[in-house]
Amino acid sequence: MIWLDNTSQDAVDRFWRRAGGEPRKFPRNIETALLAALPVAIIHLPNLGINMVERWLTKRNASYRFPCPDRSLRGCLVAFAGKALIFVDGTDSEDERRFTVAHEAAHLLCDYLRPRQQAIATFGANIVEVLDGERPPTAAERLHALLGSVPIGVHASLLDRASGQVELADTIARCENRADRMALALIAPPKAVMTASDISVRPFTRRATSMIDQLVSTFGLPAAVAKAYCSALLTTIGKGPSWAESLR
Repeated sequence: MIWLDNTSQDAVDRFWRRAGGEPRKFPRNIETALLAALPVAIIHLPNLGINMVERWLTKRNASYRFPCPDRSLRGCLVAFAGKALIFVDGTDSEDERRFTVAHEAAHLLCDYLRPRQQAIATFGANIVEVLDGERPPTAAERLHALLGSVPIGVHASLLDRASGQVELADTIARCENRADRMALALIAPPKAVMTASDISVRPFTRRATSMIDQLVSTFGLPAAVAKAYCSALLTTIGKGPSWAESLR
């Protein structure tokens, strides 16, 4: 079963190698693995919002302004010079925080570190000055297609509190959100989920209930995320609802 594209799967595999190996015990402590594998710090703040992140950075002489108004967040990634900060709403439940950290880790791996590493491999170490905003690219560098896809200066991503669980099922089913898929692969790998779940029982509602129970109790996913993930996984392997069940 193919859950991730090759680029995303490669990023996940590389991450676990750098973390010292993929853990077999669930639920996974993604924060510990992330700190071991990457140059990142994880900050828990109560009732997280955009203005709160901006104030936290300003107090540490790292002023940054997001190009959007204040709103509540589940998580936030801010990356610069090859290092990153992941902000998490500390008032969320443990399972919500686990998914948030994994989601932001996916953005860090695929949207920031991977293109940065590719640029350095292509142009050499001097390109770091461009990536960190210390000088503009030369004419030759501007002509290279790769540079157009690499974050220049500060890179940020936001996981809105309001963007969550109602839209998540459709997002995952349509394969439109790579970060969500990578996050799920990091903390609840599809093969492990299917091994732990009874996917042979009928009808679909019993299969789904079995898998959702495992996703919540064994893998530590939030209930709404578990429901969406279960639907996407079962459909992918041909174990989704029958035609008659879909009508009902």
